[in-house]
Amino acid sequence: MNNDSRMPSRGMTVSDSRYRNIVGRLDAMSEQLLHKPDKDLGADVDRLLDTMMEHIDSENGYMRMVGFPQAVQHGLHHQFICARTAELHFRISKGQEITPEELSKVRLLWMEHIHVHDRAFEVFLAG
Repeated sequence: MNNDSRMPSRGMTVSDSRYRNIVGRLDAMSEQLLHKPDKDLGADVDRLLDTMMEHIDSENGYMRMVGFPQAVQHGLHHQFICARTAELHFRISKGQEITPEELSKVRLLWMEHIHVHDRAFEVFLAG
């Protein structure tokens, strides 16, 4: 696994839609908060959740279509990540601040998901 959690790792390039559309957005939002701690990220988190749901809906559909045996576990991890992100969205909508560290935790959840759950699905598809 890549030791630099800011960069994509083996098998995942910056052009990978998971990296570009989800992890990259989380990185950009963290950078914004580091430089402008009072920045309102409400619209950014809305777009992030929309992107996440689009990705998850597609991936869950593909897993069902091919009969992936770990689809339930994979889908539960999707739900877990979405719940963590929705918590941040809720706090922002109530005028509360979020920190770059909180965004980093969601980012780490995505990186784990990509390295463990998505990788298992890729191995299944290749087999």
